[in-house]
Amino acid sequence: EYLPGVNGIVFLVDYQDLERFPESKAELDALLSIEELLKVPFLILGNRINATGVVSKEDLRHTPGLYQTTGKGKVPLTDIRLIEIFMCSIIMRQGYGDGFLKD
Repeated sequence: EYLPGVNGIVFLVDYQDLERFPESKAELDALLSIEELLKVPFLILGNRINATGVVSKEDLRHTPGLYQTTGKGKVPLTDIRLIEIFMCSIIMRQGYGDGFLKD
């Protein structure tokens, strides 16, 4: 019912909670496989960069299998789903705004 009006998906993950990575991956995979969302951009926010013991951005790509992110460059991309990861700290109000900026 809501999917035809969706312009983008923001997927927030607490990347300090390693035990829940499989759950996050399963949910993200489910969203990415929905046919109505095939051309909808995905913004993945890795929260808690301010905490100790947080994995790196490259580890974040590996765990959910996000090797095909589209990059943050200014190259226009057509006919592909835009997916990118931004590291952030909601508490410190850092990083998440960059994911919403349009080049």
